[in-house]
Amino acid sequence: MATITQEILSLFYKPEYIALLVSVLAITVNVYISCRNRKYALAKEEYFKLQQIVEKIISKLLILEKQRLKLIHFFELSFKADQNKNMLFVDANDTFNKADFEKEGEEVAAFIGIYFEDLADEWNFCLNKMSDLFTQVFMLRNHIDIGKAIDWKKEADDFNKTSTELGIKPKEISEKLKKKLDEFKEKNL
Repeated sequence: MATITQEILSLFYKPEYIALLVSVLAITVNVYISCRNRKYALAKEEYFKLQQIVEKIISKLLILEKQRLKLIHFFELSFKADQNKNMLFVDANDTFNKADFEKEGEEVAAFIGIYFEDLADEWNFCLNKMSDLFTQVFMLRNHIDIGKAIDWKKEADDFNKTSTELGIKPKEISEKLKKKLDEFKEKNL
């Protein structure tokens, strides 16, 4: 057995075998580093993809909030115009144009369903409350147009209740999305 060990050790005295050993070690280290870099690059790519998705959802939430503020403004101006019969109210904000909000709405809903399923109920709650606000304001506008008497106290209470229920929900969802993105970054990068 000693002779076999001596023969193996004698191989290391030859320069070609030393070069071979160094090459094998270099290749092994290179493969290890390459594997780690690939995992990091994939995690980084996934993070940026998730970041774009979160940005798209948050932008949709900002549009939702902007639309809610338009409805509040429309409600207030409708009240003032109805109280002052000499005043003519023109909707310069194009309140009932939901094109910005509906644009890519299905895509955002799909992103929430795929990546953030736990926020789907909150997202649907926001959409339902916005739908309720639109319906209330649209019905109010129709009543004004046909000259029907309006119980402004009841209308204001209903509108404020729905608007308050929606309240800061979009901001809360945005904060949760940012937190999830940070958690992904800490875990994977």
